[in-house]
Amino acid sequence: MQYRVLGCSGGEAPGFRLPSFLVEERLLIDTGSVAMALEVTQQAGIDHILLTHTHLDHTGGLPHLADNILGMRSEPVQVHGIAPTLDGVRRYLLNDVLWPDFTRIPSSAFPTLAYREVHEGVPFELAGCTITAIRVNHAVECVAYFVEMGGRTLLHVGDTGPTEAVWRHAREVPHLLAVCVETTFPNRLQEVADYSGHLTPRSLEKELDKLDRDVPVYVYHLKPAFRSEILAELKRLRRRALHVLEEGTLYRF
Repeated sequence: MQYRVLGCSGGEAPGFRLPSFLVEERLLIDTGSVAMALEVTQQAGIDHILLTHTHLDHTGGLPHLADNILGMRSEPVQVHGIAPTLDGVRRYLLNDVLWPDFTRIPSSAFPTLAYREVHEGVPFELAGCTITAIRVNHAVECVAYFVEMGGRTLLHVGDTGPTEAVWRHAREVPHLLAVCVETTFPNRLQEVADYSGHLTPRSLEKELDKLDRDVPVYVYHLKPAFRSEILAELKRLRRRALHVLEEGTLYRF
């Protein structure tokens, strides 16, 4: 499975791009940096987008992608998410106030984007993958996605604090290839992390104990201002299979 990191930072600054991950060139998980990271022709090649939640660092590239690819496709890009996420995008982002509603442009009959509701815990097929959404614990409704291809599964966890259901599900998945999970704040800001629904290296370690499986773990969503501090704390966890995702890198799982 090809998993291309377009951006994986917990904040935007020079040299740091917001979260966006391309699976097999056709399936995009979150849109934070897609418009900056890909050529327009590559953006037009994306058939499906999975949104983990509504927060702007994960949805903010969607308006620009839609604008860029207008008129370039014969079929709309399908935007998948749980009902609260899609409702948030409709009401607050592509709402004809903040940005045009590209589900009606260039026309309602031939739109640039189409929304597709995801039902939690119910597997569905798209882009040659079987996808399952499981709720995690964030400040807004948010999910993790299990992406299975050819009997092997990648777990991509959206923003989360300490949570339970996703780890229960992960323990039962055969051939789990890897887990991609956030770590946003350093340990000294544990209270902020808990309040906002994020992890620190300390709380990440407790979450991985719940997983109770020996699989590679890839960390992302580090805040740029705290990156070196978080990296040092992650290193002290002494987990051999713990890695940090690198922007612009193509991973093969």
